[in-house]
Amino acid sequence: MQFNSIRFKASVLYSVILAVILTVFSSVIYFGARNILYHDLDEDLKIKAEEIAGILSAYEQIQHSEGYPLARILQMLSNKGISKNQSVVIDDLWKSEIKTLNLKNDYISVANTQGHALLVSNNFTQKINSLFRKQFPSFSREVSYKSLLNDKFKLRAIALPVSYHRSQLVIEVGTPLEPVLKILNKILVFIIASVIVVLVLTSFIGSIFARDALKPVLAVANLADNITHKDLTARIGEQQVDAEMKHLVHSFNGMIYRLEQSFNHISEFSSHVAHELKTPLAIIKGEIELVLEGDENPEEYKNVLEKCLEETDRTIRVIKDILLLARFDYKPDVFKFEKFKLIQFLEEIYEHSQVFASSKNIEVKLDAPKKNIFVNGDRVHLRRLFLNLITNAVKFTPRKGEIGISIRVKDSKAYVDISDTGEGVSSADLSKIFNKFFRVRKDEQTAEPGTGLGLSIALSIAKAHKGDIKVKSRLHEGTTFTVILPLA
Repeated sequence: MQFNSIRFKASVLYSVILAVILTVFSSVIYFGARNILYHDLDEDLKIKAEEIAGILSAYEQIQHSEGYPLARILQMLSNKGISKNQSVVIDDLWKSEIKTLNLKNDYISVANTQGHALLVSNNFTQKINSLFRKQFPSFSREVSYKSLLNDKFKLRAIALPVSYHRSQLVIEVGTPLEPVLKILNKILVFIIASVIVVLVLTSFIGSIFARDALKPVLAVANLADNITHKDLTARIGEQQVDAEMKHLVHSFNGMIYRLEQSFNHISEFSSHVAHELKTPLAIIKGEIELVLEGDENPEEYKNVLEKCLEETDRTIRVIKDILLLARFDYKPDVFKFEKFKLIQFLEEIYEHSQVFASSKNIEVKLDAPKKNIFVNGDRVHLRRLFLNLITNAVKFTPRKGEIGISIRVKDSKAYVDISDTGEGVSSADLSKIFNKFFRVRKDEQTAEPGTGLGLSIALSIAKAHKGDIKVKSRLHEGTTFTVILPLA
C-alpha cells in the first residue's frame, strides 16, 4: 500500500479516529472502575473505623475505667498480645464483632487532636506513623480519606473523629492498596490489549473497505488510461456503485459522452470544411489549367478570372463563417449586451429585407404590437440572425411569394415568427437543418448556393442570448422559423 494513496490515508484517518474514541472510552471505563473500587474500599474502612469506635465505647461502659481499655481493645483488634486473664472480661459479642472486622493486615492508630498517636497496633511502625502524620497533619471534624504511598507502602487510610471520655480522638485505620491496584492493573492490561487488537483488526478491515470503496475510482482511472480519440464509446457501469461514487462515475461518463460528441463534431466539421474548401480550390485550379493549356483570347481570360474571383469570394465567406462560429463557441465575450426596443429594431430589419426581396417581387409584411417590448441583446449579432433567416426565406421563396414577420409575447418571452411561402422542407431534412454545412435539397432554378452555415450561426446567436429557434415546415407550403428571446 502506498503511503500517499487515498486508501492509506483513509485507513490511517479511520484508525486514528477509532484510537481516540477507544482511548476516551477506555479511560472512562478505567477511571470509573477505579472510583468504584476506591469507593468500596473507603466504605469498608469507614465501617471498620465506626465498629472500632463502637467497641471502644461499649468496652468503656463495661469496664468503667478511663484509658486502660484503649490498650486492651487495640491489642484485641490486632489479635496480638492479649492474655487469657485480659480476655475473660470481654463478652462473646465483642469477640465475634472484632473477629468479623478482619483487621489482621490493617494498621490502627488512636490519636489526639494534636496528631500524637496515643495507642497503635503492633504493626504500626514509625514509618507508617510518619505517613499518617504527613497525610493527616491536623485534626478535622470531618471524616477524611487519603492514599498513603511511598516506595515500600501503599495504603488507603481513614481518619474518623470520635468523642472518648469527654475528649476528641481520631481513629485512623489503614489498609493495603495492593489488592485494588492489582485489579486496576489487570483492567489496564486488558484494556490496552483489547484496544491494540481492535485497532489492528479495524485497520485491516478498514483497508479492505477503503479498497472496495475506491474500486470505482480505480475503474475510472483504468478506463481513462485506455481511452483514445479512436474509441470513446467505453462507459463505467453505475448499477452497483455507492451514491457518492455514482455521482463521480456519472460525471465521468457524462464527460466521456461530451468528449465523444465533440470529437465526432470535430471530425465531421473537419470533413465538411475540407470538402467546402476543396471544391472552390478545384474549380480555380481547373480554370487556371484550362487557360494555361489553351490559347484563349482576352475575353476568355476575363471569364476565367471572374470565376476564380467568385470562388475565392465564396471561400472567404466560408472561412469567415467558420471563424465566427468558433468565436461563438469559445469566446462568449464577443457579445455586447444592451437593453433596447425590439419592435423598433425589427422595423429596421423589415426595411432592409424589403430591399433585397424586391429583386424577386416578394412581398414582406410586418405584424407588430404597438406596445414597447424590451430585450437584452447584442444588436449587431441579432441583426445578423434575423437577416440570415430572412435571406434564407427570400432564397427559397419563388417570385411573387410572401414573407411575414410577426411578434408576440408570452410567458416573459418574445416570439418572432419569420414565415415564407416557399417550397418547404421535408421532415427528413428538418431535423438536420441547423447542422453545420447542411444544405436542403433544392431546385437550382429557385435557390442560390450558400455555405450551409447561416442557420448554425443563427442558432448559436440565439443560444448566446439564452433563447432558441424553432422551425416548422410543410413541403410546397412554406416554412416558419420562430426566434425566442427572453424579455428584459
